[in-house]
Amino acid sequence: MAHSYYLGIDVGGSHITLDLIDAATFEMLPGSTVREQLDTHVNPTAILGVFEHAIRACAAKTGPAAVQGVGLAIPGPFTYEDGVCRITPFQNKYEQMFGVNFRRYLSNALDSTSKPVVFNNDAACFALGEYFRGGARGFKRPVVVTLGTGFGASFLKEGRPQTTSDDVPPPDGELWHVPFKTGIADDFFSTRWLVAEWKRLAGQTVDGGKEIAQAALAGDARAQQVYRTFGENLAEFVAPWLAKFGADAFVIGGNIARVWDLFVPALEAGLATRLPGGIAVKPCELGEQAPIYGAALALTLVDPSAVTAGPLPAGFTVLDALIALVSAQKQVLLDGPATAPWKPLVAALDHALRASGKKTVWYDVNAARTGEEFDAGNLANIRPDAQADLCVVAGCGASQVPWAAAATIKIG
Repeated sequence: MAHSYYLGIDVGGSHITLDLIDAATFEMLPGSTVREQLDTHVNPTAILGVFEHAIRACAAKTGPAAVQGVGLAIPGPFTYEDGVCRITPFQNKYEQMFGVNFRRYLSNALDSTSKPVVFNNDAACFALGEYFRGGARGFKRPVVVTLGTGFGASFLKEGRPQTTSDDVPPPDGELWHVPFKTGIADDFFSTRWLVAEWKRLAGQTVDGGKEIAQAALAGDARAQQVYRTFGENLAEFVAPWLAKFGADAFVIGGNIARVWDLFVPALEAGLATRLPGGIAVKPCELGEQAPIYGAALALTLVDPSAVTAGPLPAGFTVLDALIALVSAQKQVLLDGPATAPWKPLVAALDHALRASGKKTVWYDVNAARTGEEFDAGNLANIRPDAQADLCVVAGCGASQVPWAAAATIKIG
């Protein structure tokens, strides 16, 4: 019997890592790893090209026909359900990618637009990987966190990330932004807090936590106190959320978790006084493989029909005319009513343009919405790619995007 696979991608700051996961056994296919360098500061065509090339290279390990879909663990802000980037030009990464429809471009990489391409937050994918294969396995309501350069967190219920329920932090079920003491959680449960606290206690400036950990392991009482305070603070902060969620496990990963014995005893002691029913405190087991597993296995949690375009309505008769109009341009603002069949229309146009040799960068104008209204600053953040064959902003209100050189085309 032929095997089928899910393709998982972990999107890092300087590279992407891909692997194939067996759909029947959830085992990683030996030899399937592909790792590509990624410069997030270049134009969309170059960035998307790296992704497409890497997906094709990974799928070739078993043949693209055997790959059931692609899952990506990618940092936000991102409209994950639509596959649209919302990282602004001012966040020191993906500066030219605001509004770019990743899904539309990458749906071509397996040579079948019927196969789902699914996006999830990288912390949620890390948690899913640990749930399926690692330290969170066997628990019904684990909370999985990563402690490193930042503070990632995900609340899982029966293997599904909880992002909007009443028992997780608004707006997205993350913890990094939640107020704590004189700042937010990310200020206290990341490497920079360790560095700042060591500077305060010892008067020494270090680049990261490694030097502090080495001092603690060598018996330095001040370094040991830094990690002990870290554990105490973490217990104070996280206990109310664990109680509210009814968590049965607190699973910890990230670089700081490598020095488990320096802070976890203080964490466990603090949790014991705040959670009378107790809770399992477990280390993550998969390391860098966790988000790849999670990204791939997130494909099992979605209805493919919800994330693929499907056919155009039978009565839609202007496709050929639109193809001719759009293909004659370099930049297009494709506007029309909200009720237009946008998803299948964009897919059909993209397919036709690709067949004619034009790789198109698609932008979703809805990325610029705040509530029901467009934000003028975000409309301006949608920036055309001068290196692309063609750039198209699609959606109701697309004509409001300030591209002076673009042709505005409206559908009825």
